Amino acid sequence: MSIGNNMKKSDSGFSETATTLSSMQQSESLLEQILSFEKIYYENLKQYIIKYSRPLRRYLNPDDIVDLFQNIEKISAISDSIVRQCEKLFDTENASNIPISLIYQSWSGVMIDSYNAYLSRSVQAHTTLKQCQNKIAYFLQIPMEYISREITDFILLPIRHICLLNDLFQSEIIANSLVINGVDRKIIEDIRLLALQANVILQSSCVNQHDNTISTLESSVYCAPNVTLETSQDTTLQSEITSTIVLQRTNKEPWEPKRLELSDSKLLFTCIDRTDICSSLTTSVCLANVVHIQEDRSNEELRLVVAATVNKSSKYSSVKMIRVHVRFEHTNEYSLWFHHLSHAIQQAKDQSWSKKNELVI
Repeated sequence: MSIGNNMKKSDSGFSETATTLSSMQQSESLLEQILSFEKIYYENLKQYIIKYSRPLRRYLNPDDIVDLFQNIEKISAISDSIVRQCEKLFDTENASNIPISLIYQSWSGVMIDSYNAYLSRSVQAHTTLKQCQNKIAYFLQIPMEYISREITDFILLPIRHICLLNDLFQSEIIANSLVINGVDRKIIEDIRLLALQANVILQSSCVNQHDNTISTLESSVYCAPNVTLETSQDTTLQSEITSTIVLQRTNKEPWEPKRLELSDSKLLFTCIDRTDICSSLTTSVCLANVVHIQEDRSNEELRLVVAATVNKSSKYSSVKMIRVHVRFEHTNEYSLWFHHLSHAIQQAKDQSWSKKNELVI
């Protein structure tokens, strides 16, 4: 098969995989694109597993291996099965019209569960790498800087794959008016939701690309600073919490990755685009208009009930309640922002009341 002969193997996999989507546009069918894409991904995974995760079982304790590489062997096996399914379908007569469901349906359930588990523990993987990188460099006799970069790429490879797979599906739907059935639609939507989570993790890395160390990544993105909630100064309170990446939606709109900031008694949400990290599209919520803040600890989600003014005419206006949902990456940030926002909202309300009712002498 010509596809397999033209592919290269790579240890890092990132530069090759990142350019795969543009080159695949020349393929004759969706099946051929998926086969090429999944095969390159599987080869890169296999190379990393052979080079790092399996040899390190002899040197690291089992808990560190699980925290560092998680369920990567299972993900690799799923990828291998998908490649073999594509190769099998490629030899059929109707290969040019193979639906997505015929490729992924047999593994979609376990695939989604496996990637969900992998994404949920990505922070722990980076933490474990930081703790073990000196030991790994010693055992494998490889420079620590190289180890840190290579294993970080290994950890991010499945995360990046999900984003690229979603891009492939969406581009096919738009460019070629892909006809999809109900099962196809379910698989595509599951991948899209996974990609939203994966995108948050990748954006967290991109925001701090000026410093490639894991310690900086953790301190600036994942580990929020201590906050003294007793302070009565609004400016001091807001300066003690850093911006972070969250999933956000208003009412029942789709979830979107956004940068969350607190500034001048307003909650700022800045849209994030993987191709343009400096996106300037920002929406805000005035904290004085927040009627209620709800907790959802099981999903690490905060829901703000906000009173928004809707103009009906030049003389009259009405108030409409909207719900702003904010989902955090992990529990520490969720708890920190909940307590911080609760205090900031009360301060904003007090200040707003004081301004409206102050006496002019």
